[in-house]
Amino acid sequence: MTELASRTIQADGISTQILQGGTGPGPAVVLLHGGTPGLVPYAGGSHLWGALPGVLARARRVIAIDSPGSGGTPAGDGPLTVEIMARHAAAAIAAVADGPVHLVGHDIGGLVGALVALDQPGLLASLAIVASAAAAPSGDGVDNLTFLGAPTPATTRQAQFWAFDRMSYAHHHIDAALLDGAVAAAEGEAHRAALRRMADPAAAAALGGSIMRAKFGVFRAAREGAFPVPTQIIAAAEDPLVSRDHMLWLFRIIAQHQPATQFHLINRSGSFPFREQPEPFLHVLTAFQDGLMAEAA
Repeated sequence: MTELASRTIQADGISTQILQGGTGPGPAVVLLHGGTPGLVPYAGGSHLWGALPGVLARARRVIAIDSPGSGGTPAGDGPLTVEIMARHAAAAIAAVADGPVHLVGHDIGGLVGALVALDQPGLLASLAIVASAAAAPSGDGVDNLTFLGAPTPATTRQAQFWAFDRMSYAHHHIDAALLDGAVAAAEGEAHRAALRRMADPAAAAALGGSIMRAKFGVFRAAREGAFPVPTQIIAAAEDPLVSRDHMLWLFRIIAQHQPATQFHLINRSGSFPFREQPEPFLHVLTAFQDGLMAEAA
């Protein structure tokens, strides 16, 4: 596994922490993690990707971005909305990449990536949406009880383990590195400040409204014309937060007018297929990207 270096860049006026490394031809791979403060009880950041960035960096350039309010990136001023996250992601990509990138978004990062694709398609060579309840069509309105009874405070290893365990098919991937990273992120000022902000009902409503607005904006654009970039949908068979059927419908919506669209289902995996089933995940992700490169050549 190749080690990546941590550095700070300026993106949309925010001092942004990224991991960067690797060499190789073709577009860089940019990773947008999930885990929005105030929506989920685990602390997000680039630590969620586990070994994936280092493995990818053996043969390609990799950039993992800490989103606003997560990891080492402050939330910035104003409400934390999907539009702000997308503007920040686009600015970070423009700051560090020398051409279009393969953007991989997990959870809410998938919806953020879809907005980047709509707003600035020239930044992307492709988009992968991974296990994303935020990006998938909404369900039947029944509350998801996965996080019911989450232990407090969320800064403890036990609380973080509980959240990851609830989201997983099996707990084997919940290692010391993940818990160390999650606890450090939960105790960090970026995450704490975002939580304080999300405690305001108006801020929580702004985020929730932005998710629905972005979601339906993506669906409308995909139905009315071709989604602007090749897109890969990667679902997890045992994901407690979004069903395989909802992810399949996301594929169908985008594939209506975008022929370069693929759907992959990772078996024996919960919400973190890149951690729980790393080899199948890596295979489908890189095969899609390499196939696009081969077609372009």
